Amino acid sequence: MTPPNIHYSALLMTAGIACLIVVIMIWYTHQAATGARPLIVFLLALSWWDITYAIFWADIPGPTPYFWLDSTLLGAFIVPTAFLLFTLEYAQFQKLLKRPIILSLLIEPVITFILLWTDPWHNLYFGGKRALNTVRTLDVGPVAWANIYYSYILIFISIIVLCITLYGSIGIYRKQTSTILAAAIIPWMVHISFILNGGPLPDADITPFIFTVTALTIAFALMRFHFLDIVPIARSVLIENMSQGVIVLDRQKRVVDINPAAQKLIGVSAQSCIGQPVGFLFQKWPDVIKKFRGINQTHAEVILDNTHFDVHISPLLDHRNQNVGRLIVWHDITDLKQIQTKFEKLAVTDMLTQIFNRRHLLDLAEMELKRAARTKSPLSLALIDIDHFKNINDKFGHPAGDQALITFAKICCENIREMDLFARFGGEEFALLMPETNCEQAYQVCERLCRIIAQSIIELDKHSASITISLGLTEMESEQDTLELILRRADQALYDAKQSGRNRVISWHTSLEI
Repeated sequence: MTPPNIHYSALLMTAGIACLIVVIMIWYTHQAATGARPLIVFLLALSWWDITYAIFWADIPGPTPYFWLDSTLLGAFIVPTAFLLFTLEYAQFQKLLKRPIILSLLIEPVITFILLWTDPWHNLYFGGKRALNTVRTLDVGPVAWANIYYSYILIFISIIVLCITLYGSIGIYRKQTSTILAAAIIPWMVHISFILNGGPLPDADITPFIFTVTALTIAFALMRFHFLDIVPIARSVLIENMSQGVIVLDRQKRVVDINPAAQKLIGVSAQSCIGQPVGFLFQKWPDVIKKFRGINQTHAEVILDNTHFDVHISPLLDHRNQNVGRLIVWHDITDLKQIQTKFEKLAVTDMLTQIFNRRHLLDLAEMELKRAARTKSPLSLALIDIDHFKNINDKFGHPAGDQALITFAKICCENIREMDLFARFGGEEFALLMPETNCEQAYQVCERLCRIIAQSIIELDKHSASITISLGLTEMESEQDTLELILRRADQALYDAKQSGRNRVISWHTSLEI
């Protein structure tokens, strides 16, 4: 059938207008999105193809007999290139989107279009057979066949790119990519069928009309799957490879996405949990579900199976600022907590002997003093000094002196109660705070400690030595006693122990001056 055919012309015009409507939708809502610009060019080329072909079938006169039919081929030449650029940008293959590559892809359409319009001079496009092909141009010259092969190569590459994207996508992203893939394949399958078998209208190429399916499918993806809002490959780069766990929930608190880190922690696969309520994921930890139920935004720490996690929950908003779901992101901070614990320990620990330092003991002593006053329980304090410690440093060196301090602290820790507080006060001076202990009981503890130290052999690398200690002991005598006063009394008793010959315990009494 040759033109006119008003019904087919109307269908083609409808298809072209549908493509334009989708262009307008993208332009006003997604023009800055990844893939939007090549997609707009692709749809404009489709619209041109449809509308000019509609004019041809309406038998509207043109400057030449074949003007409108040849004009349709401008859209046909642009479509494969534009669609390939769209798929590459959609799939985030940025390395292939350099300007030289883009320009090289435009060379073939431009040259082919020029050769089409100059064919009467060289017969390279139609091969001198134009008179035999009033509508369809299947028996054509080398340039036309080269263009057909080139176009199918580009479309084939586009489909491969979409298949790769589909393989790396899950959840809503898989549906989105599947929709676009279908939109790409269906028209070209129809076009292949047209080339091999013809179409329902003799000598009529229905491929432009079938491209309406592409436009409508993309419009459906825009509305149903938020197409161009989130790009699957970009998601793969940013989410799939993250060490943090990521879960995306929709408005109904159903899981629409989950990355491998989250799957590994929870022990589920994406296929088993996509579409499930969030409670399905955390059913092993009911306390977590209870803690965060109904919360749209928070930042907290949780412990799951002895692992510490920093958890962020935040709302997901669309371009209209409407809530479309929630994003849950967490990362393992166990190592950080361990480092934090180490720093906290360093703040209260003497680095050499690994016992409490002076500052921490004073803080603990203040609390114990208040507790003892409140409960009317006894409290004793002993200050300890290693006798003639300077001789060890002078004779064996400072490393040997450090080893002596370490060994001394270790022996003391092994011979005091767990409730007692033992600290290095500075240099070779130490303090022992004994809660729930009166002076007589504390004296027995100090006497025993004095004997154990005197009988111990301190290994100092290639040498060995023995040491003795002097102890000054006092206790809290009234609720009015301050820590400063108790320390002064213990220090006076220690001074008296050293002046009395060392290697002994002296308890403070009123005869000692303060």
